[in-house]
Amino acid sequence: MPGLIGFTDRNHIHGETMLLNMRKLLKHFDSYVDEELYSDEDVYASRTHLGIVKQGKQPYVYNNRLLSWLEGEFYNRDELRSKYCVASATDNELLADIYNSANSFEFLRDIDGCYAAVLYDKEEDKVFLITDRYGFKPLYWGTINNDLVWSSEVKGFLGHMDFKPVIDLQAVKEFFGIGYLLENRTWFEGIELVPPASFLAFDLKKSKIEIKQYWSWNEIKTIKGYIDEGEIVEELGRLLKKAVSRRVNGERICVPISGGLDSRAIFAAVPEDYKPLHTFTYGRKGCDDIKIARQVSMVKGAIHHILELDSSNWLMPRISSVWKSDGVLNLLHVHGGGFYDKYKSCADFILTGFFGGEIIGGQLVGINKPMEYKVRNTGRRFGNSGLIVGESYFIVRRPYFDNNLSNLIFSIPEKSTFSIYRKMLLRSFPQFYNTIPYEKIGFPISYPIQIIKIAKFKNRIIRRLKHESLKFGVRFKDTKGYTDYALWIRREPARSFFEKLLMNKNAMYPEYVDKNKVYTYLTDHMERKANYHDELSLFLTFELWLQQVFEEKYRVAPEETRSRQAPFKEMTRT
Repeated sequence: MPGLIGFTDRNHIHGETMLLNMRKLLKHFDSYVDEELYSDEDVYASRTHLGIVKQGKQPYVYNNRLLSWLEGEFYNRDELRSKYCVASATDNELLADIYNSANSFEFLRDIDGCYAAVLYDKEEDKVFLITDRYGFKPLYWGTINNDLVWSSEVKGFLGHMDFKPVIDLQAVKEFFGIGYLLENRTWFEGIELVPPASFLAFDLKKSKIEIKQYWSWNEIKTIKGYIDEGEIVEELGRLLKKAVSRRVNGERICVPISGGLDSRAIFAAVPEDYKPLHTFTYGRKGCDDIKIARQVSMVKGAIHHILELDSSNWLMPRISSVWKSDGVLNLLHVHGGGFYDKYKSCADFILTGFFGGEIIGGQLVGINKPMEYKVRNTGRRFGNSGLIVGESYFIVRRPYFDNNLSNLIFSIPEKSTFSIYRKMLLRSFPQFYNTIPYEKIGFPISYPIQIIKIAKFKNRIIRRLKHESLKFGVRFKDTKGYTDYALWIRREPARSFFEKLLMNKNAMYPEYVDKNKVYTYLTDHMERKANYHDELSLFLTFELWLQQVFEEKYRVAPEETRSRQAPFKEMTRT
């Protein structure tokens, strides 16, 4: 994801060349737009971006004392202008103008947006780093020689001449233990994410850092006692439609659709007069996701694009995705990563059902943690990492995290959410749910709730039995799932690539992970004694990241493999 970059230089020993080097590491494509390299000897800052959302020239300068840079966007800008009596032309100007008027950061709680920002108050001699309510637009920070350094991608720190990357061993433990990093941790010691709903203040005179939250989950109160489901269902549907309408403004929009419920709801909520509307679905030829998404797309006459995954095209395009995601996302989960350039041919903005099912559809059953923890970690650090890869190509919008909508969702007791969600979908969008199946159960959610629960339980048992059967050499062929990574890793070109990197005597991962364990997993998987596709992909991701960081290899997809990608199917209006 492109974005913001900068550092303070209290001793006046650096220059614009270092700022340029840092910014280059965030510039994944020549089409990015570079803002000016700002410097006043004490502070250096810049931005590189897609050039899609018009935020005006940056930095925005207010009265020659306040400067601001912003990556992302606000969705309630008209409300903010009205409440704070400002006539700012862009979101970036709005941020600075309201801060100047209010002389505090209390107003940040009112912003409905996905953004990261930097404010430099020259009178106060302070630099502020700001994140959105849920922290979905990342901003990393660290101190080097008592100076503050920041970047929208952790790789930006590699351009700082005094930064020495050291792998955090706790990050290694988390990555191989649960599959992603927790809280604000990064791969590098001393580098962190600015927490969600927070601003970091750096005092240039004292080299002092203070981090404060401007919004807390405690402000959302769970509904106690009697719950009027009918009223909540009605309001939930209204707010979802409003959240989506706030995020479509005549631009080229695409909605990725699977066989699930969440992306379907986002698609259904797009205003009826919005044309042309594109949908994308990736997966194996003939899989349930593609079949269901085709039916969903037909309801609105959308242009449905099918992106076929197979053993020949799934891996190689994802290599550069490791670099774009800062190595925190198992490449196995960058499912549509090889097709982002195809999305780009039809859309500049992606509307996603990101984490909708997890916060209201009951999909995180078994994770015994508060919802705040789930959103902050499973959502922000895992699921959102895949969207960050996409944001190297286009703007991603996440309607389920509209402030008003999420406030209502998080006020509903978790035990009641799926029942309310199901009723809302059926009431608000009947033509999308009454007769079209839900992939996880094989039939529509209009069926009686007890039947749905039985089907879900049955599917969990079947998945468990299939997993256990591998211990006895029995493998069931999956004809419905949208991928078969276990099989595809055993086939070329993936097989040779995994073996080449993981079995190489010069591999870098053995410094942190037991190579004998990796060898055993690789051998057993290739000989079909077990399925270790997830574990092997974690090892491969880590090795790629180490080589990308320390040897500057594999930062782009190997050119010779691009021709192996399956051709993009012609657009068909369904």
